[in-house]
Amino acid sequence: MIIYTPVPPEVLWYVEERDKIQIMEGLVQGIPVQMKVVQGTNVVERVLSTDPAHFLNSACQPGSKII
Repeated sequence: MIIYTPVPPEVLWYVEERDKIQIMEGLVQGIPVQMKVVQGTNVVERVLSTDPAHFLNSACQPGSKII
């Protein structure tokens, strides 16, 4: 079966045990981002800004660790 949808697979196949990841919003150098906590460290999940220049900033790219 093939499902064509813009919804991420985590939402379609939800398992309550995997929901223990803490996601929060914050600012990195004044740029709004969504972060998750991984082993006590904040990691950028996605950029929430609408400014295209913010996506080029290496400090707030997905996967970057926030100190």
